[in-house]
Amino acid sequence: MGQTASILSHLLFGFVAEQLWADFPPVKADLTGRTYLITGSNTGLGLAAVVHLARLNPARLILAVRDLNKGAKAKEAVLAQTTYGGTIDVWELDMSSFESVKRFVDQANTSLTRLDGAIINAGVGPPDSWEVTVDGWERVLQVNAIATGLLCVLLLPLLQATIKQSQEPPHLTITGSESPWIAKFPEQRATNILEALNDPKCSLKDRYAVSKTFDQYIGRVIAKLPQAEGLIVNYVNPGLCLSDIGRNSKPPEGFARKLYWTSEKGAINLVYAAVKPTPSGAFIGCCDLRQPPPWTTTKKGLLLERKVWDEMLEVWKRVSPDSK
Repeated sequence: MGQTASILSHLLFGFVAEQLWADFPPVKADLTGRTYLITGSNTGLGLAAVVHLARLNPARLILAVRDLNKGAKAKEAVLAQTTYGGTIDVWELDMSSFESVKRFVDQANTSLTRLDGAIINAGVGPPDSWEVTVDGWERVLQVNAIATGLLCVLLLPLLQATIKQSQEPPHLTITGSESPWIAKFPEQRATNILEALNDPKCSLKDRYAVSKTFDQYIGRVIAKLPQAEGLIVNYVNPGLCLSDIGRNSKPPEGFARKLYWTSEKGAINLVYAAVKPTPSGAFIGCCDLRQPPPWTTTKKGLLLERKVWDEMLEVWKRVSPDSK
């Protein structure tokens, strides 16, 4: 089957069918004594994931948010919707700033004695126009991919240190997407892919899909690193959900509206990936194992994965010498 036929088959018999009929219950688990960190947790999928986790009785929840005032309101919402009696902390994290990512990890290393799970969920949706961060990168590329990878790598030592304190392996969970199935990604042929994507002449049409493809790469490569031994690393398709990440898009109408899940339903996938014993490096969807686009796991696809990883690693090393 050719790539185009494979995409069409997947979208019709996989994606559309699951969005219409997939059903899975909230996750059941006892998280007594554990600590979880959720980025992008003041709204949408992130906030819904916090609510689900709070009902599983962890000792501590860290809400990582860009706006502390919104984070405080999110904390109030969690307490209003649950009977949670543990600790909820609200910490500042702006993924459009590498310095903010480093400060956040420093705070985690200083304040936490354990980290049983990190749901790396903060992200931005498809861009309307070209926007550059303080670090000089196109915003979607940095927030959804480069800074996401940096945060994951810098959290590995704290997750590793938790292994000795827990009978269950700590989890590193990255919010992915179905969109890599439709990523055209012409920049993959460039000598330096990140530089090509950071050129204002570059089309933004599939920027979101490319950024989420990079999240797949990040999850799969980290899972194989010696620093991740003993951890469970996975990346998750939460499903097509009505959430604030699509705030710049026109609300769906008619049949398209029927395809969308609530954030509460989509977040069940995040919690499943963050607490259940999935294989490390797995792609999760509908609370089960899923296969990524087949062309991402061919010899050519894996070489591309390694090239993108190596380019991001060079960026991380310049930003933080601790990145390895």
